[in-house]
Amino acid sequence: MNVSPIRVCAALAAGAALLLSGCAAPAEPAGRTGAAAPSGHYPVTLDVVDDSGGKITQTVEKSPERVVVIGQALAELMIEFGLEDRIVGVGYLDNSYSSAYADRIGKLPKISDQLPSKEAVLERRPDLVLTMSFALKPDKIGEVPFWNARGVAVLPAVNYTVGRDLDSYFEDVRHVGEAFGVTKRTGAHIAEQKGRIAAIAKTVEAAGKEGKARGSRRSGGSPRVLLVASGGRDTYDYYSPSLGLVDEMVNGAGGTYLELTRDTYAQLSLESIIAADPDKIVVTEFQKSDAEKSRNRLLRDPRLRNVTAIRNGDVMTADYTTSIRGSLALADLCEKIAAFVRPDLFPAA
Repeated sequence: MNVSPIRVCAALAAGAALLLSGCAAPAEPAGRTGAAAPSGHYPVTLDVVDDSGGKITQTVEKSPERVVVIGQALAELMIEFGLEDRIVGVGYLDNSYSSAYADRIGKLPKISDQLPSKEAVLERRPDLVLTMSFALKPDKIGEVPFWNARGVAVLPAVNYTVGRDLDSYFEDVRHVGEAFGVTKRTGAHIAEQKGRIAAIAKTVEAAGKEGKARGSRRSGGSPRVLLVASGGRDTYDYYSPSLGLVDEMVNGAGGTYLELTRDTYAQLSLESIIAADPDKIVVTEFQKSDAEKSRNRLLRDPRLRNVTAIRNGDVMTADYTTSIRGSLALADLCEKIAAFVRPDLFPAA
């Protein structure tokens, strides 16, 4: 998942141009919550990916009326695009402290903060399940065939098993647009976000070899960045590139995302952090409301005082939903991380 800034810039800029051209389509007619699908839109057939990484086809026969949503970012998408009145149940919420949608998500019919059982989902009588793919297992909410056999379409969002990246987030948004007939709105969102991310890569590309020649990793070049979450008393949790999006944000901004193990998820000892000696550290937390507390835990740990990032106070917090799964604030976090990683190229506003 380590993508060069040049490749990121070219790919995202091209995608943004295509999507911007698509925004010239006729406006969608207003309907319930302003989100009615155009006449003749259905049925819609979508190619999606299940938890094993296999491609499957799902057909949405008509505009979904009863939707169960598993995952905070997906619930936010439904709200943003005027679809929240279709939601009959939500589960596995990040309870993000910085979500602009926190109040509205709090009013949705909650099944569970964690993963609900398939029985609990069945009780909501959904006609569509919008979920992170890792939940689609027999011992969780059930596999895709289980739901299809009951006349329920499933839209999985790529997560964990097959690897999460920026493109998979945008694909999730596209699927929501197609399934609910709001493609003009979702297309405009994708184009705007991709355009801002491409601008970051363009700045890094413009700096080019001249920027690298000006200094070592300690003075600008390519800062080495570690992403962690709090673990036990003497450990921190590690996320591999396949578990989130921060690696692309860091590398696209001209930094180097540190991969300390081949494991996708692991506990890092204090010794391993000391040995890695990152220039900068990004902290994120699942279902935690006090990011500053997590940041201070690192900065005030005397055992880590000689780590470059700690010594220089280069530790930032990042919203979990956006940094791991992707959210409507994706470009915001990309810009924030760019300013953190390369302040020489992206001065803080």
